[in-house]
Amino acid sequence: MIRAGLLDIAAALGLRIDADDPHLAEVEIAGVSIDSRQLLPGNLFVAIAGARVDGHDYLAAAQAAGASAALVSRPVASDLPQLQVADTAAALADIARRWRLCCPARVVGITGSCGKTTVKHLTSQILTLAGPCHTSAGNLNNEIGLPLSVCALPDSARFAVFEMGAGKPDDIAVLANIAHPDVALVNNVAAAHLERLHSLDGVASTKGALYSMLPDSGIAVINADDAYADYFAGLCGHRTIYRFALDHPADIQGQVLATSVERQRLAIRTPLGAFAVELPLPGRHNARNALAACALALAAGAELADLAAGLATASTTPGRLQTLHLANGVTLIDDSYNANPGSMQAAIDTLAQAPGQRWLVLGDMRELGADSARLHHEVGAYARSRGIEQLFAVGSESLHTCAGYGAGAEHFADQASLIARLQTELTAEGTCLIKGSRGSAMDRVVRALGAIQDGGSDHVA
Repeated sequence: MIRAGLLDIAAALGLRIDADDPHLAEVEIAGVSIDSRQLLPGNLFVAIAGARVDGHDYLAAAQAAGASAALVSRPVASDLPQLQVADTAAALADIARRWRLCCPARVVGITGSCGKTTVKHLTSQILTLAGPCHTSAGNLNNEIGLPLSVCALPDSARFAVFEMGAGKPDDIAVLANIAHPDVALVNNVAAAHLERLHSLDGVASTKGALYSMLPDSGIAVINADDAYADYFAGLCGHRTIYRFALDHPADIQGQVLATSVERQRLAIRTPLGAFAVELPLPGRHNARNALAACALALAAGAELADLAAGLATASTTPGRLQTLHLANGVTLIDDSYNANPGSMQAAIDTLAQAPGQRWLVLGDMRELGADSARLHHEVGAYARSRGIEQLFAVGSESLHTCAGYGAGAEHFADQASLIARLQTELTAEGTCLIKGSRGSAMDRVVRALGAIQDGGSDHVA
């Protein structure tokens, strides 16, 4: 994590303070926090003024938790040493950018419409076998989360893996300027955040900044199966490119040998050699995510043996195609963390592979702008085309999902009604998949059904 004297941080931010003031000169910073409840002794507390909570109201709590100093945008009555700046979020980003440049780690930057967190997780598992690896916790991928992740980077790490999200134009350019990745991936382009990015071309342009901002020595990893692969290659100029794919020629080539609703067996060919591995994640999209992780890890400096071992020990994360079980034997696939049209189709494809009765439970997809009704309708139609026997949906936009599915779809005005229906419907053996955007809070439905985590003992032939 970042370690520096308070005077050094002040100088880096261009602040003029009294260097002879012992109250400031002896202060040492070890790490950064924006939450007084999670703050560790020695942290610099950054007071962020949000829409609902203002960090300036929590300096006393931060001091009680052991903060060494605070970064503020207005003076606060406290004996905690303070550095005052015009914009604490911008200052946090600047501190993170400067710390990144002090660290020798080879940095991997990941963005894309779907699968960012899964690819980050898989890449980190591989690179951990090759050397000390730091990765962002959870999905800390925005203008606040990424700087916090970078500030937590140990200067002893050999690798770092950071996820970058974009909800508006220029987001990726801003984040790339903080993380300075050596290896970059835009995992895919799909209809997401269209309220501000407007079109798939807008998504590609925003995400593609990650390639444009690579150093000349950087390596671009490109999904050759994505419709924007050639566009992204054009952004890379003379930089080295590693391509991965299931369906097109690529440097890292994959084939699905066998699959089940919980896992799959892959054959993977790389420039360093070939191997087969049982990936404990379901879905063709996760096969492609595994290839992305292999390409990123190779570009960062991993060996062939690291790839196979890292993928074999992968695990699902809560809310992302996590296999659970109900007491009555129904298999529940919790994919409730988030959703957009691309990830919806991938989830439906996974459910379609399950034997027996299949129930699809969907919430709204958010931030789709003027195309929302059409895109929800298309998801419903796709579920019908894949043979899903039953669709349950909740949320105003999901009325269009039901219309796309047609006869047999059931729409509910609220989650309580949906849960009551599921508790009577899910009584026979089969598989139920639950998914929706974060704002739809479909994880509440999962919890209400009383699912327990799968033991993970099944294998594919």
